[in-house]
Amino acid sequence: MNPNLKDISSNSSRRQILKTALTFVTGLTTTSLLSFLIPKSTKPAKAIVVQKANEFELKGEGIEIKYSVLNGVPQLDYKTEKISSHFSGDQIQTSSTDEIYDTLVTVIISKPPNFNFILGNIVRLSLFLPDISIVLTTDERSVQAIAVLATQVVEGNLAGGIVPPTSYQTFVLKGTARYRR
Repeated sequence: MNPNLKDISSNSSRRQILKTALTFVTGLTTTSLLSFLIPKSTKPAKAIVVQKANEFELKGEGIEIKYSVLNGVPQLDYKTEKISSHFSGDQIQTSSTDEIYDTLVTVIISKPPNFNFILGNIVRLSLFLPDISIVLTTDERSVQAIAVLATQVVEGNLAGGIVPPTSYQTFVLKGTARYRR
């Protein structure tokens, strides 16, 4: 005997017998019995919307970085005790990675003014950002990122194919990630 009423045809005498038996045993109709067994929430259901973070504010070891992508345009602010720089659009290179850190963001902090005969340093900042999902009902999440400053000391003509040595400085940054519309 199948006790599930929805599997029994609605004009079946078997269904009517089961409904009567349930009413007799419980004193409740099948509708009120189900209402009793399945508690109802008094709060309306809310959809949970999740978006990928598009704004990061990070600090650590003497540097502050704010990175965002709003309306499809990347923006990066880099600040130390000695330098304060703003980068936008094509000045910022981004690429996706398949590792823990989902996005690699790179900007050139400084470079010599003359590219025919270069004398000076080329300083690149690479920022590794994690893939963070933000529930839109919360404002932000704590996040940790890694920044690498690569300083390339250049002396001479680069057209000759000489690749000068590069030094690296790594920073662990902490801060917040959020989603902005």
